[in-house]
Amino acid sequence: MQKSKVLITIFAATIAITNAVQAQPVEESVDMSAFTCEQLLAGTADSLLTGVWLSGYYNGLRKNTKLVVGKLQHNSELVAKECTAHPKQTVMQTIEMVMPSMK
Repeated sequence: MQKSKVLITIFAATIAITNAVQAQPVEESVDMSAFTCEQLLAGTADSLLTGVWLSGYYNGLRKNTKLVVGKLQHNSELVAKECTAHPKQTVMQTIEMVMPSMK
C-alpha cells in the first residue's frame, strides 16, 4: 500500500509541475530547509512539488542525471518510513539521515 502511495505521489507531482508551468506564474515560495515530514506526508500541492525538487536537488549534488525507477521507489520508501516515525523532523534532515541506506 505504501509503495502505491509513493508512486502515485510522484506521478501526481509530475502532473502538478506540468500544469504549473502552463498556468500563470506562482509567486509563493517554500523554505525547503524548514519543510517538515508532516507536511510532506500530508500530500499538499506544496509537498508534491517539494518531493520533486528534493529529488532533483540531491541527484544534482551527486551529478546523477539518470532516473532509475527502482531506486526512486526504494529511496522514496526509506524517506516515507523515516518521516512517518519522525513527522516533526524536516525532510532534508530525514534525507541526510537515510542517505547512506539509499541505493
